[in-house]
Formats: sequence, structure tokens, C-alpha cells
Amino acid sequence: MTVGPEEFAERRVRAAEAAKAAGLDGLLICARGGGTLDRYGDVLYLTNHYTQFPYIPDLPGQWTARAHTFVVLPADGAPMLIRDVPDDGRIQMPEDQQVYTDLVLEETVAALRQAGLDKGKVGLVGGDVLPVTTFRALCAELPDVEWPDAQTVLSDLRKIKSPGEIAMLRRAAQVGSRTIEAMMEAAKPGATHGEVVAAGQAVLNAAGGALYNSFMASGTGGPEPVLIKSNFPTWGSTRPLAEGHWLRLGISGVVDGYVFDVSRSRAIGNATNAQIAAFEAAIDVVEAGIAAIRPGAKASDLAAAGKAKQQELGFPLTGVFSGLGHGIGMGWDSPWIAPGDETEIQPGMVLNFEKTLTRDGYLGDFEETVVVTEDGIEKLTDARIRWW
Repeated sequence: MTVGPEEFAERRVRAAEAAKAAGLDGLLICARGGGTLDRYGDVLYLTNHYTQFPYIPDLPGQWTARAHTFVVLPADGAPMLIRDVPDDGRIQMPEDQQVYTDLVLEETVAALRQAGLDKGKVGLVGGDVLPVTTFRALCAELPDVEWPDAQTVLSDLRKIKSPGEIAMLRRAAQVGSRTIEAMMEAAKPGATHGEVVAAGQAVLNAAGGALYNSFMASGTGGPEPVLIKSNFPTWGSTRPLAEGHWLRLGISGVVDGYVFDVSRSRAIGNATNAQIAAFEAAIDVVEAGIAAIRPGAKASDLAAAGKAKQQELGFPLTGVFSGLGHGIGMGWDSPWIAPGDETEIQPGMVLNFEKTLTRDGYLGDFEETVVVTEDGIEKLTDARIRWW
């Protein structure tokens, strides 16, 4: 860890100050773990705690709100962490500000009352992972509380990374780079998607990382294109790679709570001109977005630069993701590199640029992560770029 207890304490103070400035009496921050990598970041950011217990329905009197963790954070007063699993030694919060319980909902209500947050405006952070049944129970127990959405309090804090966070994101990006290189090396004729992923998992698991997903597809282009992919799991296709196929790999995962996100493309066997055109176009679009980073630039400006390059290269403006990327940290952070996001790009932001392009059945995919510095950028991903 390159982030110490003082920084975690400072984050809680800043969150409380932001809540007060927004006219809130405090915050209730919810995160969900359960072995997944979806939406655990807000509590981890404040306390360095993650619950691995899986989600199970409530059994009143025995357990409630399992797989969820809460931080009760009054605008004036001491915070409280309510968790459902033992401390693995990583929690960065005083022991007297923690409750370990199976009855997570009941202890969260008690902590809110103890903090004087049983009335007034309590901003809700992480409401998208809070089960409706749990939220209704909170409302029934605390009828005098208003629950305005306060997600921006944490997203605003998280979008600028500290030097310690940048170091952890650098390591995550490097682990992700080694992982995708192992996968690309394993992409030989006769290999299945699952075997390609397994080669990367061996590298990732040994580094203490966890795979979020492997967005992958292979196939052929031309007048009768073939697309080979699976949604669940994404590496579930049993059709092996063959000479003449193109392959795209986009992987994301987590190392010590921080996310990596990287993609590459290659040909199986000798690359054709049409395959190379798609591969190079994806690189060019991403690099155009990165090159647009300058003082005063907005996220939408970077997206526009990538879009202009894509149009110049003659690739359709369609795909599963219309943006050019996003902030990255303990999840997908602000800003979104997309039309309409007017967030100003600032030093300390860590940005992930991505683009998947298709034309005539050929597909190119490329993704890089950079940190914005005072005088430019530092690239964090260092995976081999060209495999042709």
C-alpha cells in the first residue's frame, strides 16, 4: 500500500466538509462486495474495507443486508463503519469507529441515530447498489430523514488522484499489461477463447489481481464476415482460433482495489492489409484523444478529437460504447470522455482511452491509460502495442 491511514482520514474529513457545503447533515455511503468488482469503491476509498461475503436475502433476526457495507458520515461528528465480515488487517479506520455484525441494517440505523442523523437531509452515496427492500426498511425506521442523491460528493473527490493512488494505478496498469501480453502470446491457431483467458489469469492471479471481465471476440471480415463471441462468460466460445482470424482482447481487472483497463488486437497468422487498417485506426483514434489533453481542455473536447479522427479514417460512428473513455480508479471514475461531459481536465486525473472500430467485418480495438501531469501526460499502460 502506498496510501496510509492519514490519507484515508483526510478523505473522510473532505467528504464531510463537502456534505456540509452542500447543505447536508451527513452522508450514508453504501458499497457492495460479495466477491464482485461492481461498486465497492466508495467505502474502500474512505476506509480500505471490502466485504467478500456473497449477497443473500435477509433472514430477519439472523442477518440483514449481507454483502453490503455502510459508512455513516455526519457533517459534524465521528464516522462509523458497519461491516459484515472480520477485518483482514487492512481497514484504515479507528477500531472504536467500527461495528462488526450480521445485522447490518439494524446497526446502520443505530449508527445513524447515534450520529444525530435520524432527521434532516442525509445524502445517499452508492444508492445504485442499495437493495430496494433495504432502502424501504431504512425509510420506515427513519421517517424524518430525507435521502437526496449525493453521489457527486464522492465522485468529485475521487476524480483527482493522490501521488499514492497514482502509484497504485501505475502498478495495476503494469499488471494488466503483462496479463494481456500473456493472452496475446497464447492466441495461436487452435486455441479457444477460454485457453487465451487462462494464460492471462495465471499472470494476474500470481500478482494478486482479480479479473473483472475479458471482452473478447474473433472472426473474419470481407463479404461474408464471421463474428465469434460469447456473452456469458465472455470467454465461453468453444470455436478455436484459426489462420486468417482477427482477435480483439479488452480486459479489465483490479489490483489492490485499483482498476486496470487495456485492450489490444492482432491477427492469427499473417495480418492482411484490411486487418491492419482496422488495428491501426483504433490506435490513431485513441492517440488523437490523448493528444488533445492540454490546459483548459474539457472531457468533451477529447471525445471530439477522437471522433474527428474516426470520421477522417472512414470508420462508422457506431459501437457498444459511444464515448472515448473515462476516468479510472477504484472503478469507472469521473470524467466520461464523451460528448456532453464538460468536466475540465486537471493534473492528477487518471484517464482511460478506448476505441473499438469495425468496418466490413474487420475489428480493431485499442486502449491506454494515462495520468494527466502539469506539463502533459504519463502513460501508465506499457503493453506491447503492435502484434503484426
